[in-house]
Amino acid sequence: MLKELEPLIAQYARSRQVLFDCIAGLNDAQLDECFPGRDWSIKDTCIHLATNEALMTNLLREIANGGPSSLPADFDNQKFNDDTVAAGHTKNMKELHADLDTSYRNLIAVLESVTPEQLTRVGTHPAAGHTTVKEFFLAMYAHHEMHCRDVVEQSRRLKKS
Repeated sequence: MLKELEPLIAQYARSRQVLFDCIAGLNDAQLDECFPGRDWSIKDTCIHLATNEALMTNLLREIANGGPSSLPADFDNQKFNDDTVAAGHTKNMKELHADLDTSYRNLIAVLESVTPEQLTRVGTHPAAGHTTVKEFFLAMYAHHEMHCRDVVEQSRRLKKS
């Protein structure tokens, strides 16, 4: 693994552990309770994190390998999010935890294989636009961290109640 990626991956791992620590001990009703003023719950957020991370990891791999982003020109991020979260509702948290573990392992496998040359290859991130592989990963981390903060806040509210 490239030395310059090590601290970023460590931060990502810490964020992931905080996510798991926060949801530990919450019951199904708490996991399904929507964030104040929003449409998503902790469970919805976990579904989203797993499906988004899987999609972004595939794109990251393609860009690192010199290919273009494989998202269709008419890719609708909101539709993707809505559809994948709805489809994930049949899963329990044990299954979602496994999905999160799998998507994370796949991400780490891609990052462990990235060479210095690949790190500077440019591709298109759906939200960040044209980015290098490193910038793409940073956008993934920022996305993950944003949702983890939401989960931390919600879990604190729920545990106080």
